[in-house]
Amino acid sequence: MHASHFGLYWQHIRQQFPATEERDALEPAFELFGERAKRGQRIRFESRDSLRLGRVWYVNAKGTELIQLQADRFVKNWRKTGQADVYSRYEKTVKPGFERDLKTFTEFLASEDLGPMTINQCEVTYVNHIVAGEGWQTWSDAPRVFSFLGEFSQPIEDGMFTLRFPIIHREKPVGRLTVEVQPALRESDERLMYVVNLTARGMMGMPGMTGEGREFLDLGRAAIVQQFAALTTPAMHSIWGRTL
Repeated sequence: MHASHFGLYWQHIRQQFPATEERDALEPAFELFGERAKRGQRIRFESRDSLRLGRVWYVNAKGTELIQLQADRFVKNWRKTGQADVYSRYEKTVKPGFERDLKTFTEFLASEDLGPMTINQCEVTYVNHIVAGEGWQTWSDAPRVFSFLGEFSQPIEDGMFTLRFPIIHREKPVGRLTVEVQPALRESDERLMYVVNLTARGMMGMPGMTGEGREFLDLGRAAIVQQFAALTTPAMHSIWGRTL
């Protein structure tokens, strides 16, 4: 892809995504197992006559959906921008919308003779804001939120942590789930909150994966839902009205 293709692609989706923003490109990230993990990633240096292409956001009118595009990555995001926004459900809205927009992109590639898209990585990310006032008030109340935290000799001042879990399919690892928790302040009212990022990432060619590998999206989403439930307390589930 060249810079001109980003503009040409916008013409295909401009009615649904009328606004654009420019960002730095995301760095590659792959989950490796077995011999691949021992060898590690191959580092490739390239000589370029032009500047490295960045990343473009294509945003819908409400700001609730966006497509992120760079030379080696296609991303679809859903986000809540106002209190009245209803969270999109994965099965009914999120996955069908992703498949629709990915199809439009692959059709664009074909129309510009850019060749078929080869999928080498699938990723699903959920971002949760756990706001104070619902079951907890201060950072020292973290054990009320997270089930794996016990009692400490001193109150917790604040804290952040990262946890990683293998994603198993047919008794073999096909990816990893990374959970990152950070304390933050909500901009609208400066209330304390925990920002919980859960990212399930899998690589094409791993044992047990077939076809294009997009079935990992369902597998990763299931791992995220199950692990989030395991990492948070039943008391918080009751407050959220969570059902199995």
